[in-house]
Amino acid sequence: MGITRFVLKRPVTVFMALLCLIVFGISSVFSADLEQMPDTDQPMMIVSASYSGTSPEDMDELVTQPIEDQVSTLEGVKSMTSNTSEGRTMVMLEYDYDTDMDEAYENLKQGLDRIRGLPDDVEPSVMRMNNNANANIMLSVSHKSQENLYDYVDQVVLPEFERLSTVAEVETMGGSSEYIRAELLSDMMDQYQVTINDITSAMNGASLSYPSGDAVAGNLELSVSTMAESSTLDELLQVPIITSSGKMVYLEDIAHVYYTEEQRGGVSRYNGQETISLSITKQQSSTAMALSEEVKEAIEILEGSDEDLEIRVARDEADSILESLKDVAVTMIWQC
Repeated sequence: MGITRFVLKRPVTVFMALLCLIVFGISSVFSADLEQMPDTDQPMMIVSASYSGTSPEDMDELVTQPIEDQVSTLEGVKSMTSNTSEGRTMVMLEYDYDTDMDEAYENLKQGLDRIRGLPDDVEPSVMRMNNNANANIMLSVSHKSQENLYDYVDQVVLPEFERLSTVAEVETMGGSSEYIRAELLSDMMDQYQVTINDITSAMNGASLSYPSGDAVAGNLELSVSTMAESSTLDELLQVPIITSSGKMVYLEDIAHVYYTEEQRGGVSRYNGQETISLSITKQQSSTAMALSEEVKEAIEILEGSDEDLEIRVARDEADSILESLKDVAVTMIWQC
């Protein structure tokens, strides 16, 4: 009775209070971060490293074991599991649930930097496990006139998405890229007494850049660099190699060098048409809604600058979030 009497005596006050609740409720809904799943960190991290052309046994000895020896001493590591294959190794670390994962990540990075004895070409990377680390948007890219679609996407389309502030990673799948392949002939290497190190040094010297001094032009002082690059097949065939005996041979004498194509991450099709797929993952501090808005703006710019380019949104997590909100709203209306 007391509440009823208060409402009847002060209807304006009650109306204003209800209006405030409605306004603040609606504003809080539209200002809240919308996600399909809450942002949670699992106490796990993965260390990965690659070393092309290395057998699983050598990979385990040269890469996996040094990484395991280093990370096993870190504080908070509960268990460690490694998986080594040809040219690649993965070490999965499980931490105690009360571990500060930000601090553990920094300690792990510092520990990997202190590893001694790894091959020069091996650079271990760290990936944190996160429920929201999957791709948020899938795009399908096609072009009516480009013959080499992969290179076009890699050089023109991909940089436009990578520069977006909400984007953490963009991965491509599908298509093929042309490159020059050199198959070494072991019998010819033995005949000319050429080692892998000799070939590596010669190839590195074939594409180099080094400072050559300064040049003055008016009021400007410019630095000058000397460059030597071998980018065509004929130039690579004539790369000189100094043998251990001091003689000089050419790459064509000890290797088959030819153009070939490499499939990039499998096959991608959209409505039966060969395309390039792009998987876009958001920054942890961003939302799927903000990512979707920026990506769609970038698509409009790209398609506006090239009328033959077509980018379709195959999957967008923002659409799933909006559908879930609509379902919740309909359920609330029916309950009322």
